[in-house]
This record gives sequence, structure tokens and C-alpha cells, in this order.
Amino acid sequence: MHITWKRTIIGGDELSHDFCAYVENIPIARIMRDHDVDHRILWSVNFHIGDAASDSCLIRREAIEWVEHRFAHFLTTEAGKRDPQEWPHDQRSAQLWFLRHDNPKQYAVLVEDLRNGRVERIARKT
Repeated sequence: MHITWKRTIIGGDELSHDFCAYVENIPIARIMRDHDVDHRILWSVNFHIGDAASDSCLIRREAIEWVEHRFAHFLTTEAGKRDPQEWPHDQRSAQLWFLRHDNPKQYAVLVEDLRNGRVERIARKT
């Protein structure tokens, strides 16, 4: 599985020095430039799947490697061996679990739609 990095977008604006890591359209981590108490530049890292974790790194490359290492470890766990569309703990997760057991054909369609971005993981508020 390949990690894709994209700039973080909030409210339609791309944030500088702020990136999200994705696998199959699923956000798995975020890194962003920050400052410590002595005003030195740090990179804050947040890993969103499995045993979620946070850390700080001195340089961006180190933050990226931290995410890659955590992701490689996650893939060796029981949760990491499931379909990637079941990794996040959001409103789609329960729906996917039930469909996988009750209606495998509909499950396969929903997973493909999620992978291709035709269906959102979290429905927009109206």
C-alpha cells in the first residue's frame, strides 16, 4: 500500500506547512509545522488509525519517516490486515461491518465507491 501526501485543506484553503497522509482516500496521519516554547521549529505528527499516536520531530523528513514507520507497524496488526476502508472509526465503519456480513455484494460496491471518492466517508451536514 502506498501513502500519498497532500496539503491539508480546511474551509477550502490549502494550509502551508501542513500535510495529510492518505491510503486509498483515507486520511491516516497529519504533519504540520509548529513551534516549541523556545520558538524553535518543530513538526507535529498525528497518526489517526490503529493505536492513534502523536509526536514531534525536528525536521519534516523525520516526521514523514515516523508516519511511514507507524503505518508499516499498523499493517502487521490484526486491524491493519482488514480492508483499508474499515480502518477509520467513523460513521461508515459500522455500516461496512454490517454489510460485509449481511450483504457482501453491496459491501463490495460501497468499498469501491469509497476508494474512488464517489461516496464520502462522513456525510456533509445539511
